[in-house]
Amino acid sequence: MQQKGKPRKSRGQSLVEIAIAFPLLIMLFAGVVEFGFIINIYLSLLDATRESARFWSQSDPFTRDPVTKAITGNDMAFYNGAAAMVRANLDPIFTNPDYVGRRISLDPAIDDVIVTVYSVDVVNDTVIAYPGDPPDGAAHIYGNANYNSIFSVDTIRNTLLVDAPNAGILVVEVHYNYHQVLALPWITAVLSDPVHLRAYTMFPLNAAEPVVP
Repeated sequence: MQQKGKPRKSRGQSLVEIAIAFPLLIMLFAGVVEFGFIINIYLSLLDATRESARFWSQSDPFTRDPVTKAITGNDMAFYNGAAAMVRANLDPIFTNPDYVGRRISLDPAIDDVIVTVYSVDVVNDTVIAYPGDPPDGAAHIYGNANYNSIFSVDTIRNTLLVDAPNAGILVVEVHYNYHQVLALPWITAVLSDPVHLRAYTMFPLNAAEPVVP
């Protein structure tokens, strides 16, 4: 005996509905997977800058007179070391030739690691960027002219509070162009390939604090 109520869908109708929805679900799933890859890479970039900034914040970015301790210049080993640590964290083969795990290799032609030190003198309202390389005062591991430091001298000055103390600041940032893994047409139509990713970490740097008379 046939039950009364809502009419039952035929199997053919269900198959048609599935056939219509399935491609959309595949497209959505592919987008989620690609976005997951991007987030994973971004977090690795962020961790690399954070570890480098934390380690090198205990060092001195300047060369000094052995007697008076006055600053005599920039210690480029500081900047090169901070940038090299970022690169090594992303691609461990630089420190372990036998490494066989995941590698995020920076391309010197399109990627870069940028290290900047800021000396902030609130009393005199001055901010100095070191090592002073043009155009942004930052040190670039690959010298890629397409990227400037995320913070300029004016940006630092404009974000300071009136009663803020003098400070030294270390900023380590990395620019990486992520090449899509799936690179499916419906993804590349709305998302560039490669995808430019930028991560940075800012850390206090006591050695760069202005000397108070």
